[in-house]
Amino acid sequence: MSHPSPQPVAGPPVPPAAPVPPPAAPTQIGFPGQVPFAPQPQYAPQQPPTRQQYATGFPNYVSPRPSPPNRTGLVVGSVVVAVTLLFALVGFLLVA
Repeated sequence: MSHPSPQPVAGPPVPPAAPVPPPAAPTQIGFPGQVPFAPQPQYAPQQPPTRQQYATGFPNYVSPRPSPPNRTGLVVGSVVVAVTLLFALVGFLLVA
């Protein structure tokens, strides 16, 4: 059995689609009280800094040595691993 194909229903004519406008130029939203900034100058290549003498009058000054590396994380991590292994060993002995 074949069914007849449905016929389109008559209705008001559909107008052709309007052309899509081109995308708008980028803008910045200005809020009340906002002060516009002046255009920023282009960055010029910088000269390497010249060595300056910061303090005068201390010719024999020797800067202190740098701080030793912070090993707190290593110590805490090692203690956590040791305690975990200890608890595992005690738990294993209690179960066995």
